[in-house]
Amino acid sequence: MKKLEEINHDAEFVKLSPKLNEINLNYFKETIIKLSEMSNSERVNALNDLILSSQVNDGDIESYKMVAIFSLLRDLFAQQWRLRISSVEDVYVAPSETVKTKNKMYLRQQLQIERNAQLKKESVKKFINKMENPKIHNGDIVSIKSLIGDSSILLKKMESKKYYEVVDPYLQIIDKGVCEQTGYKLNEIWRYFRHTWSIPYKSTPGRNIFYLIRDRSQKYHPVMGIAALGNSVLQLSNRDNYIGWTLDSVKENLKQREEIIQYEEDIKGSSDLKRKVKKRVLLESKEEYKERVIEYSDNKLKLFIEFINNAINEVFYEDILSVHEVQYPTDETLEKLEEIKSNPSISVNKTFDVHPDTITPLFIKKRAAELLNLLFAKKTILDLREKLKEPDEILKEIVKFKGGKVVTTALQANRKTKIGSNMMEIIVCGAIPPYNEILAGKLTAMLMTSPVVVADYNNRYSNQISEIASRMKGESVVRDSKLAFLGTTSLYQIGSSQYNRIKIPGITGNIEYLKLGETEGFSSTYFSEKTTWLIDKMLIQLHGERKINNKFGEGTSPRMRLMRAGLSALGLPERLVKQETKRIIYGIDLAANTKEFLNGADKELEYYIPLDGNEEFNTDRIIEYWKKRWLKNRVHNIEVKKRLETFKSESILVSNYF
Repeated sequence: MKKLEEINHDAEFVKLSPKLNEINLNYFKETIIKLSEMSNSERVNALNDLILSSQVNDGDIESYKMVAIFSLLRDLFAQQWRLRISSVEDVYVAPSETVKTKNKMYLRQQLQIERNAQLKKESVKKFINKMENPKIHNGDIVSIKSLIGDSSILLKKMESKKYYEVVDPYLQIIDKGVCEQTGYKLNEIWRYFRHTWSIPYKSTPGRNIFYLIRDRSQKYHPVMGIAALGNSVLQLSNRDNYIGWTLDSVKENLKQREEIIQYEEDIKGSSDLKRKVKKRVLLESKEEYKERVIEYSDNKLKLFIEFINNAINEVFYEDILSVHEVQYPTDETLEKLEEIKSNPSISVNKTFDVHPDTITPLFIKKRAAELLNLLFAKKTILDLREKLKEPDEILKEIVKFKGGKVVTTALQANRKTKIGSNMMEIIVCGAIPPYNEILAGKLTAMLMTSPVVVADYNNRYSNQISEIASRMKGESVVRDSKLAFLGTTSLYQIGSSQYNRIKIPGITGNIEYLKLGETEGFSSTYFSEKTTWLIDKMLIQLHGERKINNKFGEGTSPRMRLMRAGLSALGLPERLVKQETKRIIYGIDLAANTKEFLNGADKELEYYIPLDGNEEFNTDRIIEYWKKRWLKNRVHNIEVKKRLETFKSESILVSNYF
């Protein structure tokens, strides 16, 4: 048994001190001691048996807590987490050491655990069987197998040496339509092939668009790849730094002044002639630099005020503040908002003709909190304008003031309007065998940046009402929805051959998948539905109501909020949902001025591939470029041909996992 002192010095291990009554706490420790003598697979089986045999009854909070802890531990041990007990029977756990080696096969196997559990659900099995069972369509016997590419046809076409004739790809947006070739609903085709992947399939609320990439050159137009766009991640520091949405990015643009001053100090020891030359160059560059800094600072301050005022105008405040208080905020104004935020019921006034949710306590509290931050920032900038004259001096002050709170507030006010409207995440993107052998994954990734996809997004969401913003304002809010930026992450840290080296020629520049860094966040991916269900039931028993409802205005990522609330109620560290497997973050600018647009400096986008009515033609050009750049080399690859020769369509059927 490892000594307590050794464990405490091992930063990877976290202590588990669950909030249980004395009887259950003793039972917990007895169970852990037994588990410590088992292998991880034995622990998972033992905990499964224990969970199945446990009795949980409504009103018995302690029993729900006990079973929820065992279910959570079962998920961790399934991911090969380590267990240690100190000499005084304190319990410690740590992630698998295999994760640190970035073992791709190991990570894929761990993801498949929950995916396989999902496939055993009766509703999912019924769907899979429906798709795999043969049926008659237009006189032909078809099934989902008809939509899996025929590798023998691929091989035959590859032998012809005409690489450009091997496949004939096209994009198909998923709507309520039906596949003409097979009679299956398009969304069911997409769903089936999504189930073939190792990651569990989950629905995606909010804005999303789904696509199939199909091969027109084969009968039934088999599926080459699937893709989907979804809402962007709200907080991603590497991406936000790249765009310019962080305090650090503003600081970086002011740093050169100190560098020039340092340069002046460095040349003091030089000869008179050299010093005169360098001094003249220095003075000229300093003067030019001073003008650039003033211009930059002035533009930034104007944008900050614009962001703040725009954000204020998107909040209904007539039941809280007067127009004068909003235009000229004082300390009394801020104190008033602080009081309303603490006690939202004091400001309810139902005589206003606004959305009913706007004057509920939840949204009164949200509106007061939002106005408090915005008006504090506005007041600070107005006060500094009274004290200081030069824009660069004002900007330097607000960058330092309260850790940059004012700058962050202004940047977030702008980011909030852009991130839900002008950005999307590529949440699904990949090839379907056998087309993975000819790099259809890269084709899928490239087509997600195509003018057809951009136009689809712009058209679909140009008139969509923003639900939460409408509740904050009290009336319908429709935001500008021109797609400017795409983000995505690799599944593994080891690298992504699918996204690497993608460069798509445009009219005014190249569209590229740029590496922006690595994720360092939290994830609920590895926790089973059983665990989240138990935690949800436990929290209902604890609070007498469901606290995490996935309602508008409550916040994002309900599953993660549920896990965090559950861990807190159980007395377990949040470290248990810390993401151990970092992933590569990619960003894709769709326009030459994407960053200027997202930062509010430009109002219109200069797309690399213009939306000029030739979207289909220009998307076909991307396909032709993929053929020449990537497909051409694959058709001569002997190893690729060998794998295609042995491929069997039955190998990817989802029923294999039942």
